[in-house]
Formats: sequence, C-alpha cells, structure tokens
Amino acid sequence: MLVDLRPHWTFLTGPLAVALVAVAAGVTLDVAFPHTSVALHWVEGVVVAVPCLWLAGRVLRWRTTHLVVTDHRLVEIWGMARRNFWEVPYDRIEAIAVLQSLPRRLVGTGRIQLTLRDESRVHWIEDVRKPAVLRRVIVRRLGPDPGLAAFGDRR
Repeated sequence: MLVDLRPHWTFLTGPLAVALVAVAAGVTLDVAFPHTSVALHWVEGVVVAVPCLWLAGRVLRWRTTHLVVTDHRLVEIWGMARRNFWEVPYDRIEAIAVLQSLPRRLVGTGRIQLTLRDESRVHWIEDVRKPAVLRRVIVRRLGPDPGLAAFGDRR
C-alpha cells in the first residue's frame, strides 16, 4: 500500500454548519422564551436533533471511507454496516484528470476523473485530499503512456 486516504475534511462542512445553526437556534429559543410548553420543547429538540444526526452519519461515513493506492491498483472502500469496494488495476486506466474550483484549490481538495479502457463511463472520486499530488503518484505507477502525458503530467 502506497497511500491510504480518507475524504477531505470539507466532506463534513455542510452537516457541521447546519448542526451548529440548529443548536444555536435551539439555545436562543430556550433563552428567549424560557416558559414554553413541553410540546414545543419536544418539537425544538427534534428540529435540533435531525441536523446533529445527519452530522453523526456523515462523520461515520467519513471514518469508513478510504481511497487506497497500491502498487498495482486503485481501491475505493466505503460502507458502515457492510464494506463495499471498487477497484481498478492500473492497466485499465486510460486517462486521469483533476478538477478543482478555486475555493476547493485553496483548501486542498478536489475531484479525480478516471477514464477506463473498454468502458463507456467515467468514474469520479470525490473529496480527494491534494488531488494533483495523488494524480502524480498514480501516473508514476502507470508508467510512460502518451495518452496520460496529454493531461499535463510533468515527470
């Protein structure tokens, strides 16, 4: 195994932001209106709990998702209750590209696009840490190939 990566921490930002806003709103309502009915407190608790559960689920997904680069293949592993995986030997990779928006480039994350030989589809790997560096590692494992050099690999 050469590299074993989890998704970038930005994978957690959406649920974290929503959970923080929900908790802040719940605390604000409790302080502003201290003498409300029990039923309203239950509704408020559910409204706060849903984003927190979403965040907990996303953290579990983040902890159980891996991208593994070995000597001979690329493997994606995911799943909480049941482990799933997708793997591709390097000789099946026809082209590899990195896509990053400016904000994602600033925090060091992006997407990798794999075009596979003998398949009509493209495989995307999302929320990759330092995708340009990972692309260089994979391209070096692939060896010399004129099709990959067209994507900007400078060896």
